[in-house]
Amino acid sequence: MLKKVIPILVLLIFSFSQAGATTQVPASHGESCPEGYVSVVSLEPIQDGKTSSKIVGQECRPNEEMVIIETLEPLSPGEWEAVRPLEEWESQGEAVNGIVHGPSDEAEYRCVVWLEPIQPGEQISETSEPICAKGPIETINGVSLESNFLIAKFYNRTNDASLLIEYYGAQACSSQISYGVGDLPDDLDNKFASGQAFSNCDHIDVYDFNYHTGATYSCGANCPSFYALNDAVSSWRASD
Repeated sequence: MLKKVIPILVLLIFSFSQAGATTQVPASHGESCPEGYVSVVSLEPIQDGKTSSKIVGQECRPNEEMVIIETLEPLSPGEWEAVRPLEEWESQGEAVNGIVHGPSDEAEYRCVVWLEPIQPGEQISETSEPICAKGPIETINGVSLESNFLIAKFYNRTNDASLLIEYYGAQACSSQISYGVGDLPDDLDNKFASGQAFSNCDHIDVYDFNYHTGATYSCGANCPSFYALNDAVSSWRASD
């Protein structure tokens, strides 16, 4: 299922104290802009011993018809504790899940896909057509899983319940080897609620939209929940 985004210009107003951060505000003076454009000024934070900000840039930008101004308050310590990721981020693939070779052998019905590692300059893996069945799956498109590595499993429910799909690859994860799917098929789109990584793949990143865009959640090798992205995952990546 394709997800669409309606672009809206959002101006975020923050109170900065760090040197180097800049805030952009509409200017009521300065350079003249053509009709339909407004002048936007970039300001440095007020430095110690100063009473005003330094102007570090100014440009003309289109005057959008709809502008939402939103003031953000920082999370309190109690609020942060309520939403922060759990300790599974500390889980490491090799230490927890180990190097796992094929073939696949699951009693429940699931699909199995073979992936190529992400190639230099690319963002996603080349994928095979899925093979779906109960019990052993030994080959995919003529590729023997016995000599390949289990990369990841994803589940329809939290806490690794109701297996949906397994992914295998020719190499274990490393600093040079990672895997990712940029566009889940319709029968898997918005279905993942938990996952596991294997074979030196220590981290899983899931994304709300295709091709690793939109809201994202990151966790370690064991992800019992994707929290706000449960049933909203459209692409993913596994890395060391």
